[in-house]
Amino acid sequence: MKKILLLLCAFTLVTACENEPLDSDLAGGPSNGGGNNGGSNSADLTLSMYELDTDTSINFFGLPIRTITNSDLNISDNKIVSSTTVFEFEGAPNETENQTFTRNAQGQITSNVSVNSNGTTTNEYIITYTNGQISQITYDYFEDDFEDYVYNFTYDGNLITRTVEGSNISTVFTIDGFDRVIKKESFDGTTSIQVETITYNGLGNINNSVGTGELDSNYTYAFDDNTNPLQVVYNDNYLLNFLSDDYSDEIGPIIAQFHSTNNWNGATFNGDTFTFDLAYNTAGRITSRDIAYDFGTDLMIEINERFNYVN
Repeated sequence: MKKILLLLCAFTLVTACENEPLDSDLAGGPSNGGGNNGGSNSADLTLSMYELDTDTSINFFGLPIRTITNSDLNISDNKIVSSTTVFEFEGAPNETENQTFTRNAQGQITSNVSVNSNGTTTNEYIITYTNGQISQITYDYFEDDFEDYVYNFTYDGNLITRTVEGSNISTVFTIDGFDRVIKKESFDGTTSIQVETITYNGLGNINNSVGTGELDSNYTYAFDDNTNPLQVVYNDNYLLNFLSDDYSDEIGPIIAQFHSTNNWNGATFNGDTFTFDLAYNTAGRITSRDIAYDFGTDLMIEINERFNYVN
C-alpha cells in the first residue's frame, strides 16, 4: 500500500517539487481556487499554469495520517520556470516552498533551488552536463546530510548507467529508437534487485509497465483521444525526470501522466481498475482531471489537476 501511494502521487521529477524528505514523492503547491475556465476555446492553447492538488489518507500501523499538498507550477514558453508548494501535514504547521529553475544556453536545467516562506534555502539540485548529456546530479538537503546524494552517469549506445557515490547501488536505463525509456534495472553490486519494463502503443502512449524484484507490479494505462498539454512542458529535459529518481521508484505512472501523447484517463494497478474524471473546453483541450484511488481504510488518495492556458 505504501509503495502504491508513492507511485501514484509521485512528483519525483526534478521539474516538480521534491522538497520534503519526510515524503519527497508527494509534492504540490497553493491552489488559486481551481483555476480559470481554461482560456478561450481555441485549439491552439499554451499552458500558463498547471495545478496539482493531492489529498492522501493512510493508516500507518493503526495511526491515521492525512497529508494535503497543493501545487502551482508557473509555465512560460512551454517551460516550467517556478513553482509554489504548500504542504499540510496533519497535526503540524503548514509549510510553503518556492522553487526556481536555472537553465543553460541550450535550455537544459542546471539547478533547481527551493526556498521556504522564511526565505531560507532548504534544498537544491545541481545538474552537470558533458557534451550535452547529463553527467552528474547532486542533491543537497541542507537540514539533513543523510538525504544528500551524488549520481554519476555513463553512456554506452542505448544504455545509461547511473552510479551512486558511496553506495553499491547502480541503475541502468535502456532507451529505444524513439529516445524513450523502455527499461529500468537496478543492481546491488552485480545482483539485479529491481526491473521495470515499459511498452508503448503506436500513438506514443504507454501501454503497460511491469515491475519485478523487490516490488512486483503490473500496470496498464488508458487514454482519451485529445492532446496532452503536459507532454510538451515536461518533454523539456525528458531524461532528467527519470535520472534523478530513487532506484526503487517506478516510472510508468510518470510517463502516463506527463509524457504520453494523449490525456491519461484510467489505469489498472495490479487488478484494481480506476477511471478518472476529465473535463474539456469546446476545442477538446483538457481543463481538469480528478482522480480518486480508494484502496479501503488503509489508503485513499484524491488528486485534482487544473490546466490554465495563456489565451
